[in-house]
Amino acid sequence: MEMRQKFRYAIILLMSQFALNCDSSGELASKAREKEAQGNTAEALYYYDLALRENPENFTANKNLGILLAESGEAPGSAALYLEKALKKDPKNPEILLYLLEIYLLAGSRDETETVLRGFSESWDKDRESLAKFLSSCILDSKKNPSERKRFIENRIPESNPASKRLFELCEKRLYEETSTK
Repeated sequence: MEMRQKFRYAIILLMSQFALNCDSSGELASKAREKEAQGNTAEALYYYDLALRENPENFTANKNLGILLAESGEAPGSAALYLEKALKKDPKNPEILLYLLEIYLLAGSRDETETVLRGFSESWDKDRESLAKFLSSCILDSKKNPSERKRFIENRIPESNPASKRLFELCEKRLYEETSTK
């Protein structure tokens, strides 16, 4: 009987330790978001990294760390890695898809861009899907689409996300700036 009781205590102890670890990952990600909101990017990166060491599948930490790295422009490969991991948990997330689109378009990677476009086609956000297609054809294929461009400008669709805003500005600079100055 005493052995059974010890076994129960051991199981309870292990379960509480597991629950504590799960909670600490979320707490670390929350602390990272707090640091990010305060403008402490380095500390936010540190806490997101700690959260992922505790739980490599933490959606918030993967997504936010990927976005921070994408925003820095310094580590697009690492940013894509974290964003892809987050995308597995939320495959129709337009924000994640737009950041991945930016990374892959800037790298000139057609295969990955096509994968992201498929993700948009399965999502509910049809404005962002058409924006993604427009940006892809503009940046990868240098194709103009004045009617879509006008619609995006009038409805301020590219401004809904920093990545789409930067891509739209790049498209403007590459294809439309020349014609507007002539």
